[in-house]
Amino acid sequence: MSSGSKASRAAAYAVLILLVVAGASFLINSRVGGVQVYDVYPTPSMVPTLEVGDLVVAQSVPFSSLHVGDVIVFAKPSSSGLCTDVDIVHRIVEITPQGLITQGDNRLTNPYPDEPSEWPPVPADCVKGEVLFSLPYLGDVSQAFPPPLNYILVAIIIVIVFLIEFVSGSRREEDEPPPAEGSAKPSA
Repeated sequence: MSSGSKASRAAAYAVLILLVVAGASFLINSRVGGVQVYDVYPTPSMVPTLEVGDLVVAQSVPFSSLHVGDVIVFAKPSSSGLCTDVDIVHRIVEITPQGLITQGDNRLTNPYPDEPSEWPPVPADCVKGEVLFSLPYLGDVSQAFPPPLNYILVAIIIVIVFLIEFVSGSRREEDEPPPAEGSAKPSA
């Protein structure tokens, strides 16, 4: 394969990666499909399940489909029954007619359930979604750079890693001597 076609293929891959990251950031930020991304900050209440600085991906689900043991993202309920702007990631430990009882997995920082001592049981209105998975350390990137800069930075990092791998792979191919005509590789 010629170096010109390799370069055009690398450029096409780089553009494709940028488009995928840009599309993903649009979908994530617009909550299309009920998917939203949250930073796990600022407390270690979910350690060891989630570390401070993780990014969690949550999906909106019907309140009736939640079960004890699910990890959810919810807006902290106020004593007046409204949802505040403080997002919390905790595990459901009980479901009552008044709402959900949650607790962080770190029993050193959360020895008891949050409700009703910290705030009232979590009503359906305050539940933002069930955690699907987490991405270690990417919450730190998200906190350091506001959207969309954080997504652009991640895309640039991916493209740079790809290009470094592409260039080093091309150099390895150039360094290998071509096989002699009529010679066979020794069998193992």
